[in-house]
Amino acid sequence: MERGSYMRFRPRRISTLMYVILFICSQSFNPALSYSANAASTNTESSTGEPLEIGYEILETVQRNVTPFTQGLELYDDHLYESSGIYGESTLRIYDPYTGEVIVSQELPEYVFGEGLTVHDSRLYILTWKAEQVYIHDTNLKPLDVGTIEGEGWGICSNGNKLITSNGSSDLAFRNPGNLQVNYTLEVTLSGEPLDRLNELECVEGYIYANRWHDERIFRINSESGTVEGVLNLEELIDGYSPDEEESVLNGIAHIPETNDFWVTGKNWPTFHLIRLNETMHVENIDVVVKTFDTQYAIFGLVLFAIFGPLAGSALRTNSEPKGIQAPASNEIQEEA
Repeated sequence: MERGSYMRFRPRRISTLMYVILFICSQSFNPALSYSANAASTNTESSTGEPLEIGYEILETVQRNVTPFTQGLELYDDHLYESSGIYGESTLRIYDPYTGEVIVSQELPEYVFGEGLTVHDSRLYILTWKAEQVYIHDTNLKPLDVGTIEGEGWGICSNGNKLITSNGSSDLAFRNPGNLQVNYTLEVTLSGEPLDRLNELECVEGYIYANRWHDERIFRINSESGTVEGVLNLEELIDGYSPDEEESVLNGIAHIPETNDFWVTGKNWPTFHLIRLNETMHVENIDVVVKTFDTQYAIFGLVLFAIFGPLAGSALRTNSEPKGIQAPASNEIQEEA
């Protein structure tokens, strides 16, 4: 090849070389990024299908001067609503959550054993254990109506459209609030196995938080699949409190809207505990990954510019103002021939 032809194709070789180096370097950076992103994603979902462990911190502990057999707990209009059980002692109460003071109370009939409660469309729905009755009150505890359901009632919550109830089994019933009829049921599973003894319920943004009878854990259930996706272990809180009676078990969950905070309590407990769930680690990890990615590529770009910028400029000058013998144009070759 003549020297002129070589000089004409040299810029293309340099460009090709730059692309090859860029590709190799980008591949060397990507594995670290992929690994970090994957590591972060394991904090939001388990690759083994096991539920996540949810951490918490205690923000406040509030004493109260009554120790009812708590069956349901709900926060509404900045007040805690509680239903309690035991025949002849079943009662509804409204508390100031930050003082533990009982603002108003209303007893249920002596022949019923009160169970869970929830607020739906500004009405209280209170389950009973074996009476197959649902008491409906206004939010001042004034009785409005009594409905009926089949079977036992344990826990209840509202997702805004349906009332969801438990009966001590692994099944949750989704009910029409108007007539309390079951639209469909959902089986709850933990690691692929049915999770029974579901008790008090709390609906929160597509999830159902559930107490389980005689269990120190709260389970976060996907309300569409029934799969337990998170487990909150309150064993340390319970051990620190040390309830005296065997039935003084964890029972009562009330979510504070637009926060990650919950009021929790138990049967015969003289306290309410305000806790905050800690689930922000994966967000922080993702932020770190993005910052590392940006910094690496900024440095990488500067290094490439410093190395290849002068070469590329030189190549372009060579192409526009070639030195040495030029290869003749094709038409010139034909004329000479």
